Amino acid sequence: MPSYLIGVLAGALLGLKAHAQGTSAAPAIPAVLPAGWTSVGCFTYVKFCHKVEISEHTIAFRDVSTSRTLAATNLVQNPMTIETCIAFCSSGGFIFAGVEFGDCDSTIQVPSQPAPATDCDMACSGNPAELCGGPVRVNVFQSNATAPVIVQSVTQGTGVWSFEGCFTDSVAARTLGTGVNIPGGTTAESCTAACQAAGGFTFAGLENGHECWCDNAIHDPAQRVADADCKELCQSTHFEFCGNANRVAVYEFFASGQPTGPQACLQNTVGNFTLRAQFKNPPVSGPSILPLKVIAVEMVQNTIWTILSACANCCSEWLSLSLNNQIINPHSIVVPTQAMASTFTNQGESPNFVASIPAFPGSQSFCTMTDPTAPSGSPPLLAFNGIANGFSLCTNTSANARVDVVFSPVTNHPHYSIDSCQPINIQVSERNQSCRQGTGSASDSRFTVPFIYTPSFLSSDSEIPAILSLLVQLLMYSLFFALFIYVWLLRSNFARLYYLYQL
Repeated sequence: MPSYLIGVLAGALLGLKAHAQGTSAAPAIPAVLPAGWTSVGCFTYVKFCHKVEISEHTIAFRDVSTSRTLAATNLVQNPMTIETCIAFCSSGGFIFAGVEFGDCDSTIQVPSQPAPATDCDMACSGNPAELCGGPVRVNVFQSNATAPVIVQSVTQGTGVWSFEGCFTDSVAARTLGTGVNIPGGTTAESCTAACQAAGGFTFAGLENGHECWCDNAIHDPAQRVADADCKELCQSTHFEFCGNANRVAVYEFFASGQPTGPQACLQNTVGNFTLRAQFKNPPVSGPSILPLKVIAVEMVQNTIWTILSACANCCSEWLSLSLNNQIINPHSIVVPTQAMASTFTNQGESPNFVASIPAFPGSQSFCTMTDPTAPSGSPPLLAFNGIANGFSLCTNTSANARVDVVFSPVTNHPHYSIDSCQPINIQVSERNQSCRQGTGSASDSRFTVPFIYTPSFLSSDSEIPAILSLLVQLLMYSLFFALFIYVWLLRSNFARLYYLYQL
């Protein structure tokens, strides 16, 4: 008899026993669960999703019928118990089980939000003493079995296939153009072997849990996204992920003796430069290259946070940058002694920089790389953590549609829609080295000068607008001072006239 049927019978017997005893105790999670399984709490879920592996306890998700928290398979069973659900999921090799409808998976879909344990307050239909979720809530349990992974490398024949990243894909514009059928089931190992045998392809891709694609290049308009977007289980094994719907996990082949993984850095130190966004898929109308600038997004006492943006109308006082031992330092024309440095950029977030007292030391994660697709003599590209093809321009829905740089966009980010993101290369354009650089340190960083409005037409990367910007700011200070004096004189004259009137 299948193990999950034994669980069904056991749950039904427990329910009959509890009913016969007339128990009135509130339902709860059993103190003793099937061997190797533990409770990870009450989960909620939001409507749109992608999948991610869970490693922390008591994370919560809302569950809705259009997008299950545990999506791989489910058991329609009434009466339902925790033991029934766990037995069913365990028999299928899944490491997560959820009681609301007996859902199973080896991943939990995100984004998420915490849910109080009291939200899961419904008794199981097969055992009133047990909890089985609640309205749009699910109690989730996790096995201690090995969790699935994105395979990072596969040795095949005369070389190694290395995981390149997760990329967008569509039927209309394939990222990799040649589909290969694998009768024995798709895995990282079987797909890379098939692509090698089918014609010596240098790229292989896993998609939608069972598809295998091959090519000799990653084609536009593919956009690199967060690795978490490529976490759908392979249909042939529950120990590996095989891309996702409209997401392809790409592997690149390196022959024996070739270095695997990210391309080597060209430079770790560059004296004086600006950045430009070059669209990989240029728009039909409009420029194909946009200037990038460092803009302030948060200012508190002794701390300024800035990000990299293509905002055309935003002000910037950081008109040049330098790269020092893999740390980017933006330079202010308002406070030349200010020490600002780049931080570590998480997938799905904008490259950001901080100036603080004491000075933030910076994160060593940036460098320049050659552009393999550009003609000789083209500007080098900015790379983060050895990745130059991970940047996009995304419309910030929480900042008046400002267009910001994002590294490896993620699905369902609270501040942008991945559908609005456009893949870019970031070109590093070196400037005249005679330009004065800020060389501030922790002891002389100052924040006495506030962020001042600078007209957008002055925020370019030439020296003359920088001088004009200072002149405009001095003029604005003079106007404010003159206005103050004028108001003070008016007030004094009014007081004098009032005194004479009283006489």
